Amino acid sequence: MKNRIFFTLASVLGLCVLNIHVLQAEPERTGTNVNSKSIPSQILMLQKPDEVETIRQLLMDGRKTAALTAAENYLEKVNRTTLRHEKLPRYYAWNAYCTVLTSLNKVEEAIAACSTAMAIDSDKWSAVNNRGTAKFVGGMLQDALADYRAAMTMVDEDNRKARETIEHNIALAQQSQ
Repeated sequence: MKNRIFFTLASVLGLCVLNIHVLQAEPERTGTNVNSKSIPSQILMLQKPDEVETIRQLLMDGRKTAALTAAENYLEKVNRTTLRHEKLPRYYAWNAYCTVLTSLNKVEEAIAACSTAMAIDSDKWSAVNNRGTAKFVGGMLQDALADYRAAMTMVDEDNRKARETIEHNIALAQQSQ
C-alpha cells in the first residue's frame, strides 16, 4: 500500500515537474508556433518543443506506454537531427524520458536518464529535481532530498512556481522519512 502511495505521489510530482520545467523554459511568449501539436494559443512558444508537450499530455491522460513510445521517438529524433553543440533539444529529450520512466517506476533507468540530462546542461534545475523524484519513488529518501535541495539552489529567487514545486517535493520527502 505504501509503495502504491509513493508511486502515485511520484507520478503526480513528475507531471508537475515536467510541466513546471516547460513553464520555466518559456519566460516570454511571443506569437504562434507553426504546426504546433500543443494546445492552441495566440502566442509563440518558441522554446518548448511540441514533443515535450505531447509527452506531458499523454502522461496526464494516463497513457504511460504511449508516453514512453513518444519519449523514445523524441530521443531518437534528437539524436538523429541535433548538432553536437545544441544542448537544449537533447536536454529536453532526456529530461522528458526521465519523467516517463519515473512514472513507470523504472527507477534506475530514470535516474540514469536524468543524470544524462544533467550532464548535457548542468545549469538547469529540472533534471536535478526529476532525478530526486525518481529516487523518491525508489525509496531513496535521503538521496532524493539531496537532489531537491541541489535543485533549489539552481532556481532564481523570483521563479516562484519552480521554488514552490521543489519546496513541496522537499516536504513530501521529509514527511516520508
